[in-house]
Amino acid sequence: MIAQGYITDVSYIPGFYPQMAPVALRHVAALNGVVPPAASAGFRYLELGCGLGRVVTTLAAANPNGEFVGVDLNPEHTAVAGREIAAAGLANAQVITADLADLPADLGEFEFIALHGVFSWVGPEVRQQILQAARRHLAPGGLLIVSYNAMPGWAHLQPIRAILRQYAALRQGDSVQRVRDALAYLVFLRDRQAKYFVDNPRASAYIDALLTQDVRYLAHEYLNHHWTSFYFAEVAEMFGGAGLTFVGSLPTHTNFWDLCVRPDFQELFRTTRDRLVTEAHKDFCANTAFRWDIYAKSPRRIDGLEGRLAVADDLEFRVAKAGTRLPVQASLGVVTSTVDGPLYGMLVEMLSAGSLRLSQILADDRLSATPPADLARAVDAGVALGLFEVSARHVPAADANATARGLVVVNAFNRAVLESDALGGRAVALASERLGTGQAIGDLDAAILQEFVAGGREGLSDRLARRLAASRRTLQRDGKPVDDPADQRKLVDAACDIFLSLTVPRLGQVGILETSAAP
Repeated sequence: MIAQGYITDVSYIPGFYPQMAPVALRHVAALNGVVPPAASAGFRYLELGCGLGRVVTTLAAANPNGEFVGVDLNPEHTAVAGREIAAAGLANAQVITADLADLPADLGEFEFIALHGVFSWVGPEVRQQILQAARRHLAPGGLLIVSYNAMPGWAHLQPIRAILRQYAALRQGDSVQRVRDALAYLVFLRDRQAKYFVDNPRASAYIDALLTQDVRYLAHEYLNHHWTSFYFAEVAEMFGGAGLTFVGSLPTHTNFWDLCVRPDFQELFRTTRDRLVTEAHKDFCANTAFRWDIYAKSPRRIDGLEGRLAVADDLEFRVAKAGTRLPVQASLGVVTSTVDGPLYGMLVEMLSAGSLRLSQILADDRLSATPPADLARAVDAGVALGLFEVSARHVPAADANATARGLVVVNAFNRAVLESDALGGRAVALASERLGTGQAIGDLDAAILQEFVAGGREGLSDRLARRLAASRRTLQRDGKPVDDPADQRKLVDAACDIFLSLTVPRLGQVGILETSAAP
């Protein structure tokens, strides 16, 4: 059931993580003054431990100019990914069944390497293999992103993992059944006020969060023999030993210390010049439990703002949510920030009319009173605050009349994902070439999209209601199932109205929906 400490008797769940997209990595590198790999003329991307391959396939569909390779040791995972690649006709993607110690000799170098859900879940020997693969296969100037469970955020939660794993080992059945039994045991301890839970109220609340998770995910998260949480300095030292330099992190706000720590700690960061020390300070001030860190091989520094425009001006910026009006309050965990003022008001107005490159923003006369460096930082901070998004190509303004025309899902990958994931209980990521990444919609919206494309807006609610009844899917309000048929129908009608008014224009804006060429 376990290979090198990693669970193999239960397949992982499919998932797409936007943090792993080249467009996100390139933006973080640029805002931190590091030259990102060029992408427009083509690039190579490697995911180590790709699981079911949904990151590889989604990014391959969204970046036809890139070459994507996924590696996983579980043949069930790679078989699923291979079938999705074939079904979508993704000639620029492949998956390899291999141990990290036995990668193909001709694998070559990659501008991007990614590993998520791997580093904290494998043993020391496998981590060394990861570092060797990074040293060997990351191209000079290339970027690597690694995620891991972090300290000190996990300090008060590690006993939960230990007890869950220990109790699961005593139970019968596969990993899924043993996790279910162990969860029931934890609930028993919590509800009867075991002293650990009394003294750690956050741990008590954490049990409720575990009960909402997919059991397959929990099996992979908690039953791995070598599960480990790391301090940032430990990971930085390991990748530094492999010749890689820390560049920055995701989400984007984690690159702005004033968005990560309370004001009473900020003087500490003003006087700390060592980035590695600053990261350690931030983790304690924010009680960080999970990190997405970006490293570079032989990074080149950007020479000022002009240098950034020379190497990364293909990135475009746009308003993240249609109809945005200031002020906007952004909650980033430890810090809650309010975005307001004439500068951001003008940026919202400009970027609501379609995406713009940084050079275009800087050249606009309406912003000439703001120094260019301050303006660039405001744009980057807007991304960090969730006000703006970064795209790989130009994204036009949304067409509010899009639903008046016949629309189709043109990408074969997206059609296949809708077929497999609609009403599946998880968010559905559709590939957008304009964004260079996936666009997430809810699984209910995925079903509405299928019905809308197949039959138009006339009778949309009726068709969706019949489909929901056939699937036995129960809609919820405020986290509770809605059983009354009349109330369910109201929720269906409301979901379709919101989809037509907001989701359809957005999907058309990013190129996922296009006008049908048929008469």
